[in-house]
Amino acid sequence: MPDLLDPLASAGNADSLVGDEAWLRACIEVEVALVHALHSQQLVSPTSTEIADGLLRANIDVDTIAIASRGGGNPIIPLVKALGELADAASPGASDDLHVGATSQDILDSATMVVAGRVIAQVERDLAGTIRLLARIAELNRATPMAGRTLGQHASPVTFGLVVSGWLDGLLAARAQLASVGSRLPVQYGGAVGSRAILRERARQRRPDVDADEVVASVSTFLATRLGLRDATPWQSNRMPIVELGSALAAVVGAIGALAADVNVLSRTEIAEVSERLGAGEGGSSAMPHKRNPVTSVLLVSAATRSPGLIATLFAAQVTEDQRSSGAWHAEWQTLRELERLAIETSATAADLAERLEVDVARMRANLDFTAGLIYSERVSAILAGSMGKDAAFQFVEESSRESIQTDRPLQVVIAGRLTGNHDDAVRSRVLAAFDPNYGLEASAAIVDAVVMRAKEIG
Repeated sequence: MPDLLDPLASAGNADSLVGDEAWLRACIEVEVALVHALHSQQLVSPTSTEIADGLLRANIDVDTIAIASRGGGNPIIPLVKALGELADAASPGASDDLHVGATSQDILDSATMVVAGRVIAQVERDLAGTIRLLARIAELNRATPMAGRTLGQHASPVTFGLVVSGWLDGLLAARAQLASVGSRLPVQYGGAVGSRAILRERARQRRPDVDADEVVASVSTFLATRLGLRDATPWQSNRMPIVELGSALAAVVGAIGALAADVNVLSRTEIAEVSERLGAGEGGSSAMPHKRNPVTSVLLVSAATRSPGLIATLFAAQVTEDQRSSGAWHAEWQTLRELERLAIETSATAADLAERLEVDVARMRANLDFTAGLIYSERVSAILAGSMGKDAAFQFVEESSRESIQTDRPLQVVIAGRLTGNHDDAVRSRVLAAFDPNYGLEASAAIVDAVVMRAKEIG
């Protein structure tokens, strides 16, 4: 759904996964699944599942539920009422089989996990696409030399393949964390205070010949299995599942943001080593006709900048009192949904950015010459350390670098002059060879190959 102040909102299918309608349907699915779980242990009437399944097709107005939710502080209260009226219309008294042993938090928390499972599946698919694209870029540029930068300054040469493998490594780690959380999403079913006492009482009444605790456990297991969740003890006052989920989503957004931040920097006019392949009407300015802004990267950085504050709210909501909190739980709803939206939107957009990334190899080579050889000082120092010792070699190159700057001569020329007569020809030859941009990049290539291999394992 378009959003005037969220240009990324058109990316992916966030509204269909986490919009109000999606949440309402997930809540109904949980209520219906609960009827089936109770039916599996003969705790509701024989016709209950047929009536419950009809509720999945019911036309319940989400706006009506949203407005009515103000009265009880959450949307489950009016939803249960609406479902009960529909069930009784189908068969008088059928509402007695709905929401048995449950409370609002059970339904909403379980629905949260159902929605999360769908979000995670979508984000994982989109990340896989981005990872495949970046793996190809890394392979193509495993030996493309460029200036490595630290603290905003030229440092030592690297390859663009190594830079991309760093992006890949972050995305692979974030995707693995998300998959781990996705495999452990728990069902919530504990009743008003998390004791399952009402469910146990119904088991005693309806199944006096069977151990009530076994019936309770079976209902919970059935409910979890039907919803595709993990069976779990009630966790209404233990918000770790929400924190873990939110953290995994934020990690995805952050990893994508790191990639985008690099693209932003490398797209600067004075660097211009990469760029986004922009279409008509993209990257423009309202005031400067010449501008070709890296707009996709800018929006991804914006999303990544928003996510830390959201995850902080979820951590704050861990501080709960009593068996169910007053306010902390409620603070999670919109916060988590926003994180899910960001993860959906950024993962879809990151694939688009990777697809349109253009690499200027010639500019990378030119930028290596910007400091007249100073960028190779670390290599030279390492080579000289073998003959004169580490500290002496560092001092020698440091002094040579200072002389290079003061006399406006290339560092290679200064060092060549200072080495004449003081070192054997083999050492001198190796030092001068170190000023070749392609010298010693094998270590970078090995790292690239290892990361790309892991990237290819995801299929």
